[in-house]
Amino acid sequence: MPRIAVLPDLLVNKIAAGEVIERPASVVKELVENSLDAGATRIEIAIEEGGRKLIRVTDDGCGMGPEDLALCIQPHATSKLRSEDDLFGIRTMGFRGEALPSIGSVSQLRIVSRPQDQDAAHQITVVGDRVEPLTAAAAPPGTTIEVRELFFNVPARQKFLRSASTEIGHITEQLARIALVQPGVEFRLTHNGRLVHHLRPTTAMRARIADFYGAELASSLLEVSREERGLKLYALVSSPADSRSSAKWQYLFLNGRFIRDRFVAAAIREAYRGLMEAHRYPVIFMSLEVDPATVDVNVHPTKIEVRWQDSNLLYSQVLSALRERFLNTDLTPALQTDAPAGRSTLLPQVEFENDAAGSRFDSNVPARPARPPYMDGPNDEAAEARRREIRASIAEYFKRVQPGIPPKPVYAPPEPPADTPAPAPAAPVFGAADAATPASFPRVVSASDATAPPSDGERLAGGLTAPGGTLGNVIQVHRTYLVAETEDGLLIIDQHALHERILFEQLAERITQGPLESQRMLIPDLIDVAADHIAIIEEYADALNRLGFELTPYGSATIAVHAAPTILREGRVREFLTDLLDRLSVRHAPASTEMLMNDLLSMMACKAAVKAGDPLTPEEIQALMEQRHTVDRSSNCPHGRPTSLRLTLRDLERQFKRA
Repeated sequence: MPRIAVLPDLLVNKIAAGEVIERPASVVKELVENSLDAGATRIEIAIEEGGRKLIRVTDDGCGMGPEDLALCIQPHATSKLRSEDDLFGIRTMGFRGEALPSIGSVSQLRIVSRPQDQDAAHQITVVGDRVEPLTAAAAPPGTTIEVRELFFNVPARQKFLRSASTEIGHITEQLARIALVQPGVEFRLTHNGRLVHHLRPTTAMRARIADFYGAELASSLLEVSREERGLKLYALVSSPADSRSSAKWQYLFLNGRFIRDRFVAAAIREAYRGLMEAHRYPVIFMSLEVDPATVDVNVHPTKIEVRWQDSNLLYSQVLSALRERFLNTDLTPALQTDAPAGRSTLLPQVEFENDAAGSRFDSNVPARPARPPYMDGPNDEAAEARRREIRASIAEYFKRVQPGIPPKPVYAPPEPPADTPAPAPAAPVFGAADAATPASFPRVVSASDATAPPSDGERLAGGLTAPGGTLGNVIQVHRTYLVAETEDGLLIIDQHALHERILFEQLAERITQGPLESQRMLIPDLIDVAADHIAIIEEYADALNRLGFELTPYGSATIAVHAAPTILREGRVREFLTDLLDRLSVRHAPASTEMLMNDLLSMMACKAAVKAGDPLTPEEIQALMEQRHTVDRSSNCPHGRPTSLRLTLRDLERQFKRA
């Protein structure tokens, strides 16, 4: 007796059902896709008990005559393929010919259909392995499919179904994956006779997003479109400030079909990198259209995965489209003033992993004390020396990264002509420009005494003019934030985050021209490291050289630093290298050269930037504000934290009950 046997048709269909029919939502997906392929413009979905008792899908599509009705329940019977060549140019939602026989093998299936050009309808019923004779029926043009008692003959599968509310949630999600990219089709979903969704025809995806997720989200999304090299892209995406904690809010469609794709996901991550915090995800609704011959959709039973002919083209087009949109958009988030009762509405309630340093990479820096250190008592000589060092940091760095460009004059009016009489002295006015000083040169005054120098806790620079608009008075508060007057309100800036972004962008530009400037040491600095770090230094030697480091092993667990980049001040080199080696040692997979350099430069920028708690002179404040408008993505630091927040006059008026 042979050991190999041909399986009976019912068992074959049940195996196919195990691949295609996971739960009631899977049935809805297959039936609605068939309705769309039939040209339906109106689809009604009726559910009972989460789909356990009944799933009914009714459409106004082309319908089926009696001959097609008898064939549609046979395995591998389909109207969408005729030859092998058709497999390489799929233009329909379904094509396998397994859905209806698979559903019929695990339920009580009834199909009623009438073609648009015929006067009579017919019906056929399938219960497990029993097919009842075809009979006449009364029905309007189109098709109605009823699925009752799903998994009645597969108890093992039935017991894994969840509650009715859970299953209807999955059905609603499947409807969203279909209806979002089919705005011209009307959908109606009911559960136990109660209307869940009635989606009327529209011409825009944005309207469908509003139907499912609310008008507030839909109206906040940025529109992205591109058509190039055979790829048509249309997307509605969130700004980095409106991120989510999971990737659930990312919907990708290919030629009208919902898919998941690692190449597109990688392009999205790269486009948002540095614009939002790690482990946060943007909201994405993206539709792609390509020639069906350039993509294979026949690689997964549920058709949720595809294979691209040119994945590199896909990645580059998605990435460049998103980046171009972000570069042309002001991504500065608005300060939230609608916090819950009992919480301050003046500043956003956001906690960072290490607020003292402004970056999660500075894990060894203690948290910022409740009171700024300068408020605890008189300054000692060490603190004063530290203050002098900070005051020179920004200007010195700009000189190094931009050699040959003379520094801009700061707080100095132009020399008047020799025959111009000296202006009469005038009483200084808080926040007003000097009549003898052009508007482009700010004055410096104190909030308490117009003739006294600015205090450490509150420094002000007035009348800054920069591309993108005019900023009024700028003050530093709590040695951490800069508050600037704008035409329509206030701009609150995190000095560390902004300086970090400026340094990162300038370093990224400079490193394309060659290694960063470095300073050789008279005596090499010896740093003790873990034994495995020696191998890491050899593996990443090229990247470290480009950063301006010259390192050599010195024994089994020590490295010698012969040269270090000039951007890192004395004392920061050891800290940077220690953190860098720790990070590289825990990498789970090798990174691309671009990603590696971006990570290294973001770490370097973080170490070199001014920190929260560092006092800034008016000259340094002006330098930061001017440089803010010369870099891309100034709204976020390289790690994704916002650099600034807007507070409009309207927000202030609401807070003070003036509106």
